[in-house]
Amino acid sequence: MAHKVARYLLVGALLLLGAWMLRRFLPALCWAVVLAIAGSGLYQGWLARFRGRRRELWAALSFTCVLGALVVVPLVYGGLLAVREAIGLLHGLAEQARSGPPPLPDWLTQLPVVGDWIQNEWSTYLGSIDISTVHDRPQVMHWTRELGVQVVRRVITLGFTLLTLFFVCLYRARLAEDVPRAAERLFGPTVHPVLQGVIGAIRATVDGIVLVAAAEGAIMSGVYALVSTGHPILLGALTGVFAMVPFAAPVVFGTIALVLILKGALGAGIAVAVAGVIVLFIADHFVRPVIIGEGARLPFLWVLLGILGGVESFGLVGLFLGPALMAALVQVWRSWLRGGVAPTDPSG
Repeated sequence: MAHKVARYLLVGALLLLGAWMLRRFLPALCWAVVLAIAGSGLYQGWLARFRGRRRELWAALSFTCVLGALVVVPLVYGGLLAVREAIGLLHGLAEQARSGPPPLPDWLTQLPVVGDWIQNEWSTYLGSIDISTVHDRPQVMHWTRELGVQVVRRVITLGFTLLTLFFVCLYRARLAEDVPRAAERLFGPTVHPVLQGVIGAIRATVDGIVLVAAAEGAIMSGVYALVSTGHPILLGALTGVFAMVPFAAPVVFGTIALVLILKGALGAGIAVAVAGVIVLFIADHFVRPVIIGEGARLPFLWVLLGILGGVESFGLVGLFLGPALMAALVQVWRSWLRGGVAPTDPSG
């Protein structure tokens, strides 16, 4: 008994020491695991296309390169457009500071009771903006340096994510056998429902968050194009990224609608706001709960709490780790209620 306890203590100490040593790389490792689990079905079909002794190597390498290209190319394109738009915005603010605030639409300033207040607040707010920082060389260099550091960190994380994903795909069959076997030796047979719940939660969360958010972004891109907002694809992609976080998509389409209204395009602004609310309502109240709830075998309330808590604790990767953790906790609770007996039916 003492040897068993000592072994568990040694394993726990080694795991904690390894986690502390790799703490800077844990986000990349977590992203790689999430991508490997979510894309396991795609990779299985990809692997079937290869033949020969080196099929696992070439399949893992090509799959990682294609996935990396699908991630890097849109990011580079969006980053270049964002930089160009930011430069144009700064120059526009500088010119606007010399000529004064732009006039508000007549219908907005003629509103009873609040029209004069809106006009005064508009002039006061724009007059309080310090445009001198746009031409302040040290300040601009500081902003550029901070932005460069953040970009380098994200690039390093992405690189280690793709590198880890390559090795996970390469040794996929061995990991599929070793991980459940090691978990069973440590925690007993009741750990299998927990592992199944975690894997199911990650897959369902990817389907319910990423795919639904991509559909929202595509639909809103069409709406932006119809009302001629400019850069509809970029704005739709931004809407899709924000739609991954619950209740965050209105920040994007609400801002776009407000800008259109302030420019005098009242009908276009209302159309964007109404379309965004309808798409968000259908996605969050009908599509997403069904996909995530059934796949993770969790009530959507626990999925929502896992998503919000995961984002707050772990950042963007917490979108997928949070529901997986909630699924593990629920499986442990159900196993404990059954007296520690693992259910024979995984859907149990």
